[in-house]
Amino acid sequence: MRPRGYGGRGRRRLRRPGVDVGESGGRRLPHLTRNVIKHVNDFLAEVKLMAALDHPRIVQFVGVAWDSLSDLCVLSEYMAGGNLRTLLDSYEAQRHPVGFDRGKATIALHVAHALTYLHSLAPSSVLHRDLKSKNILLSAELGAKLTDFGVSRERADHTMTGGVGTSRWMAPEVMMGERYDDKADMFSFGVVLSELDLHALPYSHVRGESESGRRMPETAILQLVALGQLRVTMQTPHDPLKAQEHKCI
Repeated sequence: MRPRGYGGRGRRRLRRPGVDVGESGGRRLPHLTRNVIKHVNDFLAEVKLMAALDHPRIVQFVGVAWDSLSDLCVLSEYMAGGNLRTLLDSYEAQRHPVGFDRGKATIALHVAHALTYLHSLAPSSVLHRDLKSKNILLSAELGAKLTDFGVSRERADHTMTGGVGTSRWMAPEVMMGERYDDKADMFSFGVVLSELDLHALPYSHVRGESESGRRMPETAILQLVALGQLRVTMQTPHDPLKAQEHKCI
């Protein structure tokens, strides 16, 4: 199967001389952006960063394939369990009990290990900047690993600026375009903890003030989060991970 577009994943059987590296995920630039030098450079920067990372809770970089500079494809470890968001959607559909069981607590621990590694790298720590359930991949045994470093950056100084990442997982300071540091990743981790607990997307419980009880518009939710007036919730009030979530957000 051919690798899908930038950010998408395909499956292919890879073989090196004398080594079977198994199934691998593939990512490549889409046709519309292959001739845009900025997108090519961004893709190359992600490849360079992936190649430099080495941790059991980071999806392993396998290699790069290309016919030309505009046809680059990065190959990475294939995770048979898919992404965490898909798993949680299935839990919600099957009415799987909410709260933290051993499996979900282990996933949270694995993500914490990955973030600790990224934030502890020397001489420059790395901020993921797009931590969310879709960027947490799972093995067949539900071991978790981080992926998608397309907006990650090495932190040369102590703070960074600019709004990046996916809105509902963003820290308020990132939404507001203010300076931020690794605490922004920890905020996103707190949002992921709420997903693990409730299975639902962040802030899906929020309803408007009208009698219809319709879900609040995305822009209104983000405004409340940015102003510090709205936070994600958890079902299990006395769980130790509840206290950890509060520390994150």
